[in-house]
Amino acid sequence: MDKDEFQQLAEKISNGMATEKEVALYNYYYNQFQEDTSWDESVLGEKLEMEQELHERITKDLPGYGAKIKKFPYIKIAAAAAVLIVASVLLLIRNQQSQSSQPVYAEENQLQQDVAPGTNRAVLTLSDGTVLNLDESQSGVLANQGDVQIQKMEKGQIVYTSIGQHRDDESVFNTITIPRGGQYQLILPDGTKVWLNSSSSLRFPVSFVNNSRVVELEGEAYFEVSALYNPKNKAQKRPFLVKTAAQQIEVLGTHFNVNAYANEDVLKTTLIEGSVKISSVETGENKILQPGQQAQLTKKGHIRLTEDIDADEATAWKNGMFYFNNTDLPTIMRQLSRWYDVEIDIKDIPQKRFNGVLSRDVKLSQVLQMMEKTSGLKFKIEERRISMLK
Repeated sequence: MDKDEFQQLAEKISNGMATEKEVALYNYYYNQFQEDTSWDESVLGEKLEMEQELHERITKDLPGYGAKIKKFPYIKIAAAAAVLIVASVLLLIRNQQSQSSQPVYAEENQLQQDVAPGTNRAVLTLSDGTVLNLDESQSGVLANQGDVQIQKMEKGQIVYTSIGQHRDDESVFNTITIPRGGQYQLILPDGTKVWLNSSSSLRFPVSFVNNSRVVELEGEAYFEVSALYNPKNKAQKRPFLVKTAAQQIEVLGTHFNVNAYANEDVLKTTLIEGSVKISSVETGENKILQPGQQAQLTKKGHIRLTEDIDADEATAWKNGMFYFNNTDLPTIMRQLSRWYDVEIDIKDIPQKRFNGVLSRDVKLSQVLQMMEKTSGLKFKIEERRISMLK
């Protein structure tokens, strides 16, 4: 690949028309361009040989990986993303090739005390106080609540299904709680799908009564809301309301992500499709979002809209990925703390920023190693705490 071909590939990626395999190749060559500008025939031959090797490894170890078309707008933001992204691809390959429990670079003493990634973990609290540990429960019927049956499916998600006559005079609430180091999927009785991130909880009725559908969220969740009609009046649709401590989100049928962690500077609601109305509890302000917009609610209760956001960044966690798009280190550390269930023991966290995509299935040491390579920082893992070496 000569420099003209490299430029053509870069333009293809920038236009959102490249395959993931081509993105990986771009990232590899970007790194090589940065380190070596002497492109004689011998060097070019070596590059082409390594290109072929990368092609073969991706094809062999990640079947279908290069067949998907995906936009990577963050490459427009910072070309430095290249090094981190190609390392992510190679880490995915390495993880599929090896089942070893040893950290990738255990010889580096400061990262020997590795931490495994989060898993499907949750606790379901029924209206009568019964507590069900969902990661330990077998698939099948878990309980009956009124006219609703609660099932755990083979893939792990919890499904609420009506098995009796709908009653408008009864509200029975359950709460699903996701600990740090966990995630879970839930299907509500109206068919709405909910993905819950670590350190989150959702309180919801086991059946939606009195023409309302209201749930209460703490933390982060992705919703695919069913545009359910009123069972007693098929012409009447019922709005779906998501309440957090600081805002209310009203929708009909739509897909959106809500990041409402108490320790984040702003609460973010990102609309993927449909339309939602955001209302601030503090100020009474409200905004209507269109697809591709994000509402950011400040600590003082003010709402600002951001246009043309990167939906992949907002929903990456749901798809099993970390997505750093000029993301500052304090934000990344909060994400790692929640997903790996670790404490952050770093005073005055440097305001460095990172770009790149990485699977959430990797061990903590691998995330930190990649950050070290692109920043010059040095981290330490000890007794489920991340600290930083001077």
